[in-house]
Amino acid sequence: MGLLKSLSQFLFPEENTCLFCMSHMEGEEGHICNSCSTLIEFAHREIDFHGPYLRKAYYSVIYNRFIKENIHLFKYEGKSYLYKAFGELLLESINIKGLSDKIDMVAFVPMHRRKLAQRGYNQSQLLAQYVSRKLNKPLLKNNIVKVKMTREQSRLGMLERRKNLKGSFKAVGFQDFKDKEILLIDDIITTGATMEEISKVLMEGGGKGVYGLAITSSMKI
Repeated sequence: MGLLKSLSQFLFPEENTCLFCMSHMEGEEGHICNSCSTLIEFAHREIDFHGPYLRKAYYSVIYNRFIKENIHLFKYEGKSYLYKAFGELLLESINIKGLSDKIDMVAFVPMHRRKLAQRGYNQSQLLAQYVSRKLNKPLLKNNIVKVKMTREQSRLGMLERRKNLKGSFKAVGFQDFKDKEILLIDDIITTGATMEEISKVLMEGGGKGVYGLAITSSMKI
């Protein structure tokens, strides 16, 4: 019984537990303890891609060792519950940049159905659902579809990434986002190619404007 309880707490941490280090948070609010907070370097930084489709893009924190390791756990090691902790970082950027007043709805970077079946969840969708719920803004659930299985972006250069993603997304149900300002959520911005490609299909489908937001960025700026 003790083992089952311990496993349950690991998979579904209690509200008063830091989701990063699993320590008990006595008298602390949120999902991140004071100790782990000291390892997070906030940036709330804007990236200008100079493209015609994405209004602006932001990321919340610096891509340091702590963030890199925890994003890896979040994406590849089944630690899906980390969406709450990372979602709080996104919400802080949204508050500081005044994005809530600029957007009508929230969207996320979709995964190809085969990749989703392998992983079991889409980390960007979990983040977007959390942000959507906290902001009380509608979520675009099935309006962006990844129609082409692409190569792993992390192994490609900038030009290869753009070529790899070209034509890999499509937008459907245009009436759901026509003339709407959309906040597009992802976990990490590397070159911005993914956000630009999705912004393109949203704008061509009738969207009014797209803002991008990620936890962090590995771009050299």
